[in-house]
Amino acid sequence: MTTVPTPTPESTSPASNKPGPHPAVLTVLIIIAVLLALIAAMLVVRDTDGPAASTTLPVVAGSPTQESQQTPAPAQPTAQPTSAASVTDEQVLELMHAEVHRDPEDGRARGALDAPVVLVLYSDFSCPYCTLFAQNVEPGLADLVKDGTLRIEWRDLAQISASSPLAAQAGIAAANQGRFWEFHDAVYAAADPQGHPEYTEESLVAFAEQAGVADLERFRTDMTAQETVDRVSEATAHAHQLGIKGTPFLIVNDAVIGGYTPVEFVRQTVLEQAELVG
Repeated sequence: MTTVPTPTPESTSPASNKPGPHPAVLTVLIIIAVLLALIAAMLVVRDTDGPAASTTLPVVAGSPTQESQQTPAPAQPTAQPTSAASVTDEQVLELMHAEVHRDPEDGRARGALDAPVVLVLYSDFSCPYCTLFAQNVEPGLADLVKDGTLRIEWRDLAQISASSPLAAQAGIAAANQGRFWEFHDAVYAAADPQGHPEYTEESLVAFAEQAGVADLERFRTDMTAQETVDRVSEATAHAHQLGIKGTPFLIVNDAVIGGYTPVEFVRQTVLEQAELVG
């Protein structure tokens, strides 16, 4: 430890005749100064890095979900929305409308071609929230499909597990024989919403048999065909290009719903969009 030098006679003055600080006091002061400097450095680093990132469902730009993630929570409780508001950005609306196909040959769509509302559903057979959507929400929309108000069009966003693409391929294979929704119902009925189910070719063939797919050999061939593999890969890449990276994700005419929401919320959104069409 560096010691304080003893004053020489030449440097002695009335002020220097006062006793200096004790070496122990100097040591304590030095330690305190170092600690304060370290604390200040830590605060600067924390401010620079910003808050830790949280996992959120990406959504189409301009959606209510995205805006709510960027706005601090209010100090006082406020009434929660009961439906998804319409998007107003013209460029975003153009992208959304392009996702509605109304293809009469689409084996993974159900509902009238001329239904006033089309719900485009991006989903994954390994997604637990997609399981909840299939088990809890879709049954509550069945009457709207039946009475011609709603059409549902499925889109693959196969990314949750290593076998998600294979399950999506199986869905296409079932659709080739007109049994997609029966296959969809069988798979989701067996899925645990608390987990991420994994699939094999054999388990998917068993679901196809349960769904009433007539030609299981054709099903197996279609499921593993390169054309089917490419369709699923391209669909997932397309969703990502739109900024959709989480499932379930819904386009409901001019509204979007990112993530799982209760049936009442989805149903009210459909009804409001139907009213806007007139």
